[in-house]
Amino acid sequence: MQRFLVLPTSRAGWGLLIAFVTLVVAGSWPVIGWVNRATLVMGLPLLVVWSYVIMFACVAVMLVGNRIVERDDHE
Repeated sequence: MQRFLVLPTSRAGWGLLIAFVTLVVAGSWPVIGWVNRATLVMGLPLLVVWSYVIMFACVAVMLVGNRIVERDDHE
């Protein structure tokens, strides 16, 4: 029987899973409701700055994940 949920087996895998889940939660509605204020940060609304932080953090997590996968493939 096939498993529908595959869990990580390494510390790096667990770290990436936690980072990914954290980013999903940070981009969900309750957190966005806390960030959605009439505050300017460097001339941009706080919600826009938060969105940029989420996007760049997603890129960083994907880059780290790709490097870990490449490292595991070569071993």
